[in-house]
Amino acid sequence: MDEKSLEYSFDASLNRTLFYSEFNDINIYVEDINKEYEYETVFKRLLGDEYRISSIFCMGGKIGVIKAFEENKKQNINDLNFYIVDGDFDRYIFPEKMIKDSHFIYLDTYNIENYYIDEEACYKFSKGKLRLIDDKVRKIINFDNWLNTIITQSLKLFLSYCFLKKYYPEIPSVSRKHCEFIDSKTGFERTDDAYNKYFENVIINADSDAMSKINDIDRDYKLINGDNYFNLICGKFLLSSLGFYLRSKINNRIDNDDLKWYLIENFDIKKLDYIKEVIQSSNYS
Repeated sequence: MDEKSLEYSFDASLNRTLFYSEFNDINIYVEDINKEYEYETVFKRLLGDEYRISSIFCMGGKIGVIKAFEENKKQNINDLNFYIVDGDFDRYIFPEKMIKDSHFIYLDTYNIENYYIDEEACYKFSKGKLRLIDDKVRKIINFDNWLNTIITQSLKLFLSYCFLKKYYPEIPSVSRKHCEFIDSKTGFERTDDAYNKYFENVIINADSDAMSKINDIDRDYKLINGDNYFNLICGKFLLSSLGFYLRSKINNRIDNDDLKWYLIENFDIKKLDYIKEVIQSSNYS
């Protein structure tokens, strides 16, 4: 999409928000285009009947959300507006560029999909496929083992992505296809050493001092999150891994869209209470 098309798309989205905002008690702006139905479900679960939300405004990316925030701020109409964007790598590489406003909320995780990765919801989904009692389902799926393994295996990859975003943003990183690194038969790291080959061929080739810079990023990450690297890994990447992993355990065809939708409807919504508290603290009801 060229610059004029992007500008037109943003203007159209902003005009739509002006039209529909009168039907909302609060206006919620998010990144993902064509994901309004997902966010509607999430926020209705989170907020219940406390606020009327007839439409959620998908701005087509973080830049679009920021532009909406800035435009609305110029017109002094941000009181009822809340802007929710992915955490991405922002806290670890460009914290000084993050918007500091009580109505502008960065997710604690890489993106919203991280919250869908939920142990109990995963077991419930699998139980319906396996048709076994809870104990047997838990032994077969072993969610903790899957999650710990894929995080450990993909840590180097996502630290490398973080490095590229900071120093070489023109080089594709998180946008790369998940199947380049995930084995579709197991949901785990491919056995052809794809991670290390990528690191040597792309990262080291871009910067001979990459390892030192990655260690610095790792240090900054740990200052915020400690040794738990869940928030570093893209939730979409984890969902892909989980879908492949469950297929290997259930021996049944699993549609990734069906899995994702089940998780959206069943993940522990309390994980997003920090967003609810921000909205409630603004005293608009």
